[in-house]
Amino acid sequence: MASTNYSIYAIPAYFVLAMLPHNYAVSLIKGANNGHWDNTNPRSPALHERIQKSTPAAIFGRYGRAEAAHKNAMENLAIFSTTIILGNMAELPAGTLNTVAGLYLALRAIYTLAYINTVSLKYSLVRTGLWASSIVLCFYQIVRAGNVFASRSKQST
Repeated sequence: MASTNYSIYAIPAYFVLAMLPHNYAVSLIKGANNGHWDNTNPRSPALHERIQKSTPAAIFGRYGRAEAAHKNAMENLAIFSTTIILGNMAELPAGTLNTVAGLYLALRAIYTLAYINTVSLKYSLVRTGLWASSIVLCFYQIVRAGNVFASRSKQST
């Protein structure tokens, strides 16, 4: 029995997931600075310096890790979107598409929590393993889609 393909919905879901650590980072700074966040130029080095001076070190570290998790998520949006789009173009089974999408979102959610909460080198390796697992999952689906495309091109010649 064919299942419904929900994998395309994973792309906007991933974008929301990618925004959560940034929103959390802003809330940390607002909480440490009487509700103040200067959004006029949020990537300014001057703002970064002001935040570092006005925020306790532990909170500033957590803020930095949350922002890094956000940036990493945005950097990985392209490969995830490509994975989902190619899988759909190749008409891979809906169950496969949904499983890959769900596993990727779960890995990235755990990765994000690990990134924000990891303060030791030892545990950062777990975070790296989560990241690598999510990339391998994407490569798996891209290769499967590529095999379908290669098979189609052989049949048409």
